[in-house]
Amino acid sequence: MDNFTFIDRPDNQRLQLMKNVYSEVNSDIVKLFIDFQWTYRNMQKQYDYILDKNDLSESRFIILMFLYQAPNQTLLPSAISEKLGATRATVSKLLKGMEMKGWILKSTSTTDKRSLFVQLTETGNHVLEKFLPGNFSIVNNLLGCLSNEEIQLLSNLLKKINDSTQKYTQEKEK
Repeated sequence: MDNFTFIDRPDNQRLQLMKNVYSEVNSDIVKLFIDFQWTYRNMQKQYDYILDKNDLSESRFIILMFLYQAPNQTLLPSAISEKLGATRATVSKLLKGMEMKGWILKSTSTTDKRSLFVQLTETGNHVLEKFLPGNFSIVNNLLGCLSNEEIQLLSNLLKKINDSTQKYTQEKEK
């Protein structure tokens, strides 16, 4: 079989050759998966560019949004961890870096010295407000070509893919 890079993605003809070796191959699904990955990676590359330009990562941006929308712009680290779907250790490392940048402030509770609160600072709020217009612009540029019907269809299809991914994950863990 010819060597190919990810840029030189296999077409249906090349995938049909695989079917001769692996009878269970559905070449249409494999091609769709490769195209889906390719599209996602290209979109993510563009999105990462705007994040990097604003000294953000996706996780830091999401944490800023959680805090921005929280009552008094304050959350417990455990709540951030739960909302982010990340370990407490990962969140702790992210928060430490954000605190060093002055984006958040950590403080202990006046009633329970064991409780630590994380609050969005004015600097963090400024970072977020500076980033949001570019964020919305790139999202509109990447997906704005879709009609309302296509957006709904894509949303439904992504839900189906997510559901089957979750089912696979659960089966794998058994």
